[in-house]
Amino acid sequence: MGPAYMGFLLAMQAAGSIIDWRQTKSNQKLIQMGRTLENAAFESNLEALKLESSQASLSEMQDLRQNLGSQIAMQAARGTATGAGSAASLQNKSISTANQDERTRRLNLLSKEANLRANNVLSGLHTLRSETELGQNLTKRLVNNLPISSAFKEFSNSSLGKKWGFGLEPVNA
Repeated sequence: MGPAYMGFLLAMQAAGSIIDWRQTKSNQKLIQMGRTLENAAFESNLEALKLESSQASLSEMQDLRQNLGSQIAMQAARGTATGAGSAASLQNKSISTANQDERTRRLNLLSKEANLRANNVLSGLHTLRSETELGQNLTKRLVNNLPISSAFKEFSNSSLGKKWGFGLEPVNA
């Protein structure tokens, strides 16, 4: 093969490598866009969990107030003192139950948040792995597709290579 033919083949391989590189960069951008969407979904889900928990707490507080109001009204109708004895015991039990429900709700919220965060971290690791694999595969293809050593050997054995001094002939001192 002549040097012009070898040069043409090398140019075609270089062009193919540039197209491959651009496609890999495009794929990496798509992965990043997907990761950005996942982060937005994570934030949205986190806010939805917090809102759901806040709504449940508010509803529980309203139920507690209604319950305590009903107890006070019933005790007043009976002529019972609302702040002492069995009346106070009933109120304390209602408040204690509501507080326990609130602690349980808070623990559930923390558990769900931790689960969401863990899934987000795993997703980030998968994204990183995908980007790393893309880069590694691109490097492998570039190294494997450009036959530098065989091209250099062909060129150094050609008349032009020998004329330019690429024949690697030993230097006598």
